[in-house]
Amino acid sequence: MIRHIVLLQIPSYTDPAEVETMIRQLEQAALAVPGALAFCGGAKLPGSGLSQGFTHAVNIDFVDEAARDTYLAELDRDRVGGRLSEMTEGGLGGILIMNINIDNISAPQKGTVKKPQLRWE
Repeated sequence: MIRHIVLLQIPSYTDPAEVETMIRQLEQAALAVPGALAFCGGAKLPGSGLSQGFTHAVNIDFVDEAARDTYLAELDRDRVGGRLSEMTEGGLGGILIMNINIDNISAPQKGTVKKPQLRWE
């Protein structure tokens, strides 16, 4: 499986509704592709302080590279990718894309999550 990770630098003056519309268009394009397994995307949450100017992220899981390539071709056909680069800080310079193989994804063993021990005092 392929995890397609996209980080975006969206300027603060960009209308949040326009950003949300773009993310929904990316979702529609992704989920219309046979071989797309999951989509999530949105604004970064506060916390680490290590976002290096990236404000939004999109994550899409595909069964293989062919499914990912089909998705990318759809973006070109609908000009969604082009409009996305127009929205980001510095055009393509405001977009970081990585693809990783997640065939051997790790997860905690079932039953290892402990419930908090709460008591009335």
